[in-house]
Amino acid sequence: MYNGHIVMKRTQIYLNDRQRRELAQAAKRSRRTVSALIREAIDARFATTSNQDFLNALRTGAFGVWRQRLDLGLTETYARRVRRRSRINRLVG
Repeated sequence: MYNGHIVMKRTQIYLNDRQRRELAQAAKRSRRTVSALIREAIDARFATTSNQDFLNALRTGAFGVWRQRLDLGLTETYARRVRRRSRINRLVG
């Protein structure tokens, strides 16, 4: 849901009968308001994220996620094992 600090402006739109009916049905199925569905559709269609924003999000959220996993072993060992297999497969195949 939208946070309280976001200022919203009321906007009026025109929908034909089919659009209004489909939107109402989707709202009922998802148990959300028509307004929320329209805002979500607008965000999905027009919201853009720069490549830098995307990379920053990856850096803060994804890098080091498995750092504490002791069952995985060293990444270097795994990479060498995978590369060795692919070399053998290339020589044989």
